[in-house]
Amino acid sequence: MRIVSGVAILAVTFSVACGNKSKTATTTPPAPTPTGTTAAGGSSGAGTGGGARAGGATGTTGGATTAGGQRAGGAGAQAAARLTPDDLQARMRIIGPTSGALRMKLMMNQLPDAAKDAQTLAMAFGDVERFWQQNNKADAVMFAQTARMAAGEAAGAAAAGDGMKALAAANTMQAQCKQCHGMYREGDAQTGFHIKPGVL
Repeated sequence: MRIVSGVAILAVTFSVACGNKSKTATTTPPAPTPTGTTAAGGSSGAGTGGGARAGGATGTTGGATTAGGQRAGGAGAQAAARLTPDDLQARMRIIGPTSGALRMKLMMNQLPDAAKDAQTLAMAFGDVERFWQQNNKADAVMFAQTARMAAGEAAGAAAAGDGMKALAAANTMQAQCKQCHGMYREGDAQTGFHIKPGVL
């Protein structure tokens, strides 16, 4: 009976030990997996030691690809976003009448509508600014930028009910148009304005 009991106890002890060992065996493989993941992450990204070198190489290649991709993609995006002289003309067709309408509405104290016109002008001047940036004309960029900011100021002042401040900003905006036209555009209201030959 003692032998049977001893065998039973031994069997129970052995199965418990095996169970613990199985748990250890089950839980042990996941432990290396994070380490492996870290190493793999190091290889493909920013690891340490050899991982960093591998990561650096991959990163450099990836960086070159990315840089190249960005250059190519950037060039493609720039090409798609690049404004042509026709685009500039389209913005001018918005700016001319809207500028006149803005002044009229300010004189008539129609401030909410004037604020909307000034916002439209600010957006159009943003495109004009981008056009001249793309064509490396720093002074034209400055004129367009100042006009855009003045249009934004006019919009804010009109929305706030300050017609005098809005009108002053509109005058600043118009002065920028005049200077830019003097340097870069020619024509008149009857024949239409266009970029002077040789400017681009």
